[in-house]
Amino acid sequence: MKLGGVEDGVVHVTRGLAAGRWSRRRGFERVGSVPGSDVVARFFDTPAIGRLLSRIIGSVTTANLWPIGGGRLLATIGNELFFSVDQGRSWSLVHTLPESSGPMGVLPTAVCQHEDRVYLAEYPLGDETARVIVSDDGRRWSTYVSNSDVRHFHGLFHDPYTGSLWGATGDTNEESTIGRFIDGEYHPVGGGCQTWRAVDLAFTPDAVLWGMDCSYAPRIDILRLSRDDIPSESADPLVDQPTPEPVGAVDAPVFYAETIQSDRTTWVVFSTASTTGTDSTGPETNGIGPKPVRVIAASRQSGFKRWHQLVAVERSATLGTVIPAVPTANAYAFLDTTPDGDLLINPFNTRRNHGKMIVRSPSSFEEEQRLSIYVDK
Repeated sequence: MKLGGVEDGVVHVTRGLAAGRWSRRRGFERVGSVPGSDVVARFFDTPAIGRLLSRIIGSVTTANLWPIGGGRLLATIGNELFFSVDQGRSWSLVHTLPESSGPMGVLPTAVCQHEDRVYLAEYPLGDETARVIVSDDGRRWSTYVSNSDVRHFHGLFHDPYTGSLWGATGDTNEESTIGRFIDGEYHPVGGGCQTWRAVDLAFTPDAVLWGMDCSYAPRIDILRLSRDDIPSESADPLVDQPTPEPVGAVDAPVFYAETIQSDRTTWVVFSTASTTGTDSTGPETNGIGPKPVRVIAASRQSGFKRWHQLVAVERSATLGTVIPAVPTANAYAFLDTTPDGDLLINPFNTRRNHGKMIVRSPSSFEEEQRLSIYVDK
């Protein structure tokens, strides 16, 4: 089971190509099936073949799902974007993504609702132009931004404190940026090195935080950019680029983020990914090897400098862990927040709790272990 999104108290999830919902009392409840034609997704959705492949390479993420209001859902599988108006019971194909898109089409951070419109960041892995597309209703899509200077957009994010639409791009030093969309154009706030390579952003009243999405940097930082240091919309990014402050360090690329407001403070939560192989945009010899998937949290009270480990799970054991020539799938921990303010943690392709939903209250975060890899500054 893979976490999609939470809306109106409903936790939307997928299990293979099946779309459904999850609750503590009933677990997974199937609603419908996304009719993806992607070969990889179809193979993994076949029970016998899926079980065999998962032992060889691990469980592969093959679908994304996002609620966009009024019972409407979006889903991507391969290079297909689907739309549902009845909470996932039936689906229609509404857009074709770039041919080089991966098995799940785009990243889970690719869809953002902003000012009554829905935006989606395509995720080409080939030579196609990086695009952000936009829709008023989820059914009809048009190009919002095209950018040939970057490989792709990693994600789109609504800043609840300013109302701005943000984005993040990758993957080489020159392609890695974090910025805002202004009058239909993408304006980097900063970029030019792996410090600015991010998958997800966390917004707080006085800062924007992210973790580096890089498997080969000497140090993988968690960074905080004060809102006081964010340049004005008219600033020249080559002249006025700010310097984010490192507030911690982890041992693997950071993928997903969540901001949670508790009774006493604001918490930022990050999850790392256990990635495999080498990064085609990095040095010839790079990579840190398989690391545990970690979920960590820090509070505004600490200046986001004291990080508590909430979860640490190893990537699932596969044939590839014994025979290096056999490819292995990445492992993740997807994140979201319930209407009650609890954190949802969904490990995927892990030895323990794969496909499960872990529910944690912010009141328990400080009880967790602090490890030496999290550096106070």
